[in-house]
Amino acid sequence: MIEDRLSNSLINSGYQRMDSNAQGIYLFYRIEEMDIMLISVITATSGKELTLEQYQHVLSQIKTNFRQSYPGRLRLLSLILTANAGEVKPWATNSAEDSHWIVDMRNNRLIIYETQSSTFTSIQRSIEQILTEETYQGRNGNYNQTPTYTSQMNRFKSMPATMVLIAINVLVYLLTHFTIFLSGPETVVEKGALSWYLIKENQEYYRILTSMFLHADWSHLFNNMLVLLFVGGNLERAVGRIKYLFLYFGTGILAGIASISYNMWKEYALALSGNTTYSIGASGAIFGVVGAVLWIVVINKGRLKEISSTQMLLFVILSLYGGVVNSQIDQAAHVGGFLAGVILSILLYRKQGRISSEKGI
Repeated sequence: MIEDRLSNSLINSGYQRMDSNAQGIYLFYRIEEMDIMLISVITATSGKELTLEQYQHVLSQIKTNFRQSYPGRLRLLSLILTANAGEVKPWATNSAEDSHWIVDMRNNRLIIYETQSSTFTSIQRSIEQILTEETYQGRNGNYNQTPTYTSQMNRFKSMPATMVLIAINVLVYLLTHFTIFLSGPETVVEKGALSWYLIKENQEYYRILTSMFLHADWSHLFNNMLVLLFVGGNLERAVGRIKYLFLYFGTGILAGIASISYNMWKEYALALSGNTTYSIGASGAIFGVVGAVLWIVVINKGRLKEISSTQMLLFVILSLYGGVVNSQIDQAAHVGGFLAGVILSILLYRKQGRISSEKGI
């Protein structure tokens, strides 16, 4: 059922469930650094379970109780689950405070009127996905049973792309350093690392991608994955899985191009014939993620989830400084990836102010 899938989705997103004394009303909340994110789920199948005044009183009471227990700014989203969207429309349109969304269970659509805030954008995507899957299953007569393969695919699709990328990087590291499956790390670096000479002369363009998943040692891998875990999840929630992956690989490729361009110029300028620089690591793409997050933090007035603009700026300065003082760091890839992240996020990310009209699935 939609209610159960919605509950599981919110819990997986870090919300805690709290049942209320009133039938058909339950709450989810998540305490962030400065905000209390509160979601009330009100089931009103016919739309006549509550009057407008009673609905507004319920939400007022919920907010009062939370403010007494949790100091901080309260952000409330009321989800109205109904089979009669027309009956509950006044609840959403005549309540000036907070956000009020209607989940039309009869037609499997999410209705968000133009007066609503965009604070809960990530929740919107989750609800739309649930409703889309409900529609698909309904058309195929699968309400009561879901094939095992479909369940596994749904679980895979819901897995954060950041965790998938981290898992792939760790797996590649283990295969290259602890097995003979890929002939050892020296051979893999020779065959998969960035090299402007081999790319230019032998047209080995695949190196731009393969180098993104190779790491020199455990500390190199750990540092890169730690940054990706810290920053990547925030970017993925802000822009969505597809745009996030496009940003990650797009900035990684552009960072690789910046690296080989700089090394080719440097080695030509210094007349280092017979020498070529090899470069590996995911840091170019990760700096792209950092640049994208920094831009999104800035246009969101200094905050995005757990990250502030001050934290991001300090992180970027320290990271770039680390590259300057360490001659083994591919600083061209870092700078190129960072700038690519900023540019691509400007092109791909749009801060949502107001959501217009009704959005159906």
